[in-house]
Amino acid sequence: MQVVSTADLPSVRMNGEIMARIFDGSKHDGVTVSAFIVDLPPGDGPKRHVHPYEEVFVIVHGRIELEAGGEVRTTDQNEICVVEAGVPHTFTNVGTDNAVMVNIHANPSVITDFVAGGPERIGYEFNHAEGAATT
Repeated sequence: MQVVSTADLPSVRMNGEIMARIFDGSKHDGVTVSAFIVDLPPGDGPKRHVHPYEEVFVIVHGRIELEAGGEVRTTDQNEICVVEAGVPHTFTNVGTDNAVMVNIHANPSVITDFVAGGPERIGYEFNHAEGAATT
């Protein structure tokens, strides 16, 4: 059994505040999946991006507006959403409290490519890669 403290994981920040922790399975002795542990303030979310594998959104608390490939859906803790590989997507907390999710990446390494369109998200910092920059 491996136990990892979320405090030791790389982060995603919005305006300096941590909004997610990144569990990259490849950095943990052969784990074959990755995940984002998300605690998202109202109105926040990531820039539009794609992954070369499926992403499964498990909403634990709150209301999320998920946009994937032009389709928009507001979802809550009663649903699990799957975004197919290669589909541009983003999400926003549309509730009044923080939204909590676990976003499972069907890959041992997190691979994220940001794409044009969607919300600008000024102050968004994705710190997964070495030497990550604010974009």
